[in-house]
Amino acid sequence: MAVACVVMYLHLVSGGGGSLLAEHYTRDLGKAPAVADKLKAAELRPNIVRSGPNYVVYITTAELLKPAERDGEIRRAIALYLTEKVKNGTPRQREITEKTLKRHPLFHRSICVRD
Repeated sequence: MAVACVVMYLHLVSGGGGSLLAEHYTRDLGKAPAVADKLKAAELRPNIVRSGPNYVVYITTAELLKPAERDGEIRRAIALYLTEKVKNGTPRQREITEKTLKRHPLFHRSICVRD
């Protein structure tokens, strides 16, 4: 999915009760801050971490809500991802997805509308 013209991938993480992240991976140290600047221009608060040979620019669930509220395509991509995890994810992924849907009804409504 694209957030502020940046291709990002959705990822469930299990720390702290579980969360949904949107991540952009790059091996270029110079590109990571440039990607973060694009996201900052869209009034988001990105983070940059190193993960093996890659740099990961990511936004948290709370930040992901902002563009999801404005953009139906982002909301739809998140809803499809969460639907896939509910149907075919591991037990832990299902648990995290259910918690995410309870905490953020915006995504739950998007799933219900599509069914």
